[in-house]
Amino acid sequence: MPVARPPADVGAPSFTVDGPLRGRTVGLRHEGSWRSWLLIVDEWQRYLRDDGAEPEVLLAKGRVGDEGERTRKDVASWAGRVDCGVTGLGTCGSCTSNSVSDAVALERLRRPAVVAVCKEFETHARNMASFLGHPSLKVLVLPYPLEGLPAGELRDIASAYYPRFLELLGATR
Repeated sequence: MPVARPPADVGAPSFTVDGPLRGRTVGLRHEGSWRSWLLIVDEWQRYLRDDGAEPEVLLAKGRVGDEGERTRKDVASWAGRVDCGVTGLGTCGSCTSNSVSDAVALERLRRPAVVAVCKEFETHARNMASFLGHPSLKVLVLPYPLEGLPAGELRDIASAYYPRFLELLGATR
């Protein structure tokens, strides 16, 4: 009996900067929960400014009730103001889900997006992105665990992974 292959799941398009960062507003989104990601975001703000970009940081809060409604509005507003961005940190199930969801919010506005997750949550991030119709969402995979590392090691990780972040965005310095 002949069997037809199912059609490929193409999903929503993914976008890239395709040029220099200079003059762009780059969003950096965190949930305020992970000291490691806060330190990386802080370092990347400095790198972005050195590269001529203007970072815009968003603290994304709770996801339920009135606070959840405010958070969704804040994310939508932020996504509309930035030219591209990174969301993170996926280092637990709910943080990964929320980070992916907020990166998809950027992509839905045709903004290049990267979601930063720790290695342990890469599969969850990719599954979540596919479930949301964005199987090509760019995922920056960081070491796991990050949270217990000393500040100096986290700064080294921020420095080491910044070029990969730019590569995933399709941005040049």
